[in-house]
Amino acid sequence: MKKKGFTLIELLAVIVILAIIALIATPMIMGVIEKAKKGAAIQSVNGLLEAGEQYQLEGMLEGNSLNVIDLTSDTLSIKGSKPESGLLVMDSSGHMSIIAKYGKYCIEKKYEDEEPTIVEKNPCVMEEDEVDAKIYGVRRKINSSSTEWERIDNSVGLEANAIKSQSELETGVKNDFDNIYPWSDIYTYSWDKATGKETRWDETGFNYTDDYIFTKIPEFYYRRYQENGYEYVLISKRKIEGYTKSNEFSIGGYTMSGTEAGVYSKSGVKPLTAKTISAFRNYTKQLGQEFSQLDYHYFIIKLLYLVEYADYDSQQVLGKGNAFHSNDGIHHFVESGGCDELGMQSGTLENDGYHSMIYRGMEDIYGNIHQFVDGINIKDHQAYVCYDPNQYESDKFEGCYQKLGYMNATTSGWISKLGYDSQNPLIDFPTKMGGSDSTYIPDGYWQLSENRIALVGNAYCYTSSVGLWFWSLISDSSLASGSVGARLIKTS
Repeated sequence: MKKKGFTLIELLAVIVILAIIALIATPMIMGVIEKAKKGAAIQSVNGLLEAGEQYQLEGMLEGNSLNVIDLTSDTLSIKGSKPESGLLVMDSSGHMSIIAKYGKYCIEKKYEDEEPTIVEKNPCVMEEDEVDAKIYGVRRKINSSSTEWERIDNSVGLEANAIKSQSELETGVKNDFDNIYPWSDIYTYSWDKATGKETRWDETGFNYTDDYIFTKIPEFYYRRYQENGYEYVLISKRKIEGYTKSNEFSIGGYTMSGTEAGVYSKSGVKPLTAKTISAFRNYTKQLGQEFSQLDYHYFIIKLLYLVEYADYDSQQVLGKGNAFHSNDGIHHFVESGGCDELGMQSGTLENDGYHSMIYRGMEDIYGNIHQFVDGINIKDHQAYVCYDPNQYESDKFEGCYQKLGYMNATTSGWISKLGYDSQNPLIDFPTKMGGSDSTYIPDGYWQLSENRIALVGNAYCYTSSVGLWFWSLISDSSLASGSVGARLIKTS
């Protein structure tokens, strides 16, 4: 019998079927290959992270201090090939951020990410704010009688000094923090009420006699916590797990001046006083909803100071301020602007106790007059805090007002210990007395029971009890004293 072969039609059918199978299978196969390549690239980045962890561990033992590693270098001991380009950024707390280019893949893992992922980014480079992985911090034994803090992390070895005289202004003093974020990005500016525009102090057109002089505090991240008998305060430019973001805000360069018809932050004038806290609250809103008076942002200022100068004794560090006049019934105010010559430098031009001091553009942050701190109400030594300026109300202890997890001290005197609430770590009211004007927290604290409001700064006649940690919690919401004023806050 003759063998029967395939007909032309049958061959064509087979070819068509194979073509269809190829059309279906090829993308699937290519997809598997692509997935495998992506997986290999991500695995390579995981290998880089493991190598970074090993490097960091060895660094703790050997003193390596690199924070940013070029992944094309030989710094890390890695298995497999190096990326075409990339950076690994690490800090002393074990947090890492990485970006690496393998072929056409850009793989990235930010500090807050769980795993590296492929991203669409061209060029495949790390954002500038992520490269700065440094943490600036201080710590202090909670029960220490010393006013000094120990510098830790990237603060180790840094130095900060303040101006104390005209001669020091001319010769200059060393302050490493002038070139470190966020301190480097704090600046003073003039705000135009009519246009809403800002003019920086170092730009053409700025004038200290303008009506609204503010100091801009940039956003940053902070952490305050207590552990193993120590208290820690840490500041970072970027987001880190466990840190809280402080949004950008502005604070009056001077205490509030003006009248009921309009308030200002202005040089060359006496402060506005003898108004209630609610009156000042209303005056600020005449400027816009983004305005309020000094509030919880005061605690932010204290954190910045503390990490910069590492010492509770602000009078010793920055200057005495206008605080050593006699308590003779006369209001010994000094006009604002006494520190204009200092610009953005901290300190005082005459450290005799009768002249203004300034901290990074904030003149008379203590001394001269008491200042209301809004958003804080106290009831029988229990403090409540609200963080929403649109809901500030005196004698309120519910709603946005959060009860702190500790009681304020029930006696007055020199502070020896501050409170800590993990849910509101920023707020540090005095909880224990027994210090002095040169030990522990060398500032005064005055209190009474019942409903009270908060005052800071301390006025012209309270001598050495004046400072950034001074509190007066003896007044109620009806207070309208000739020695009490306010300061503007602008949040956008």
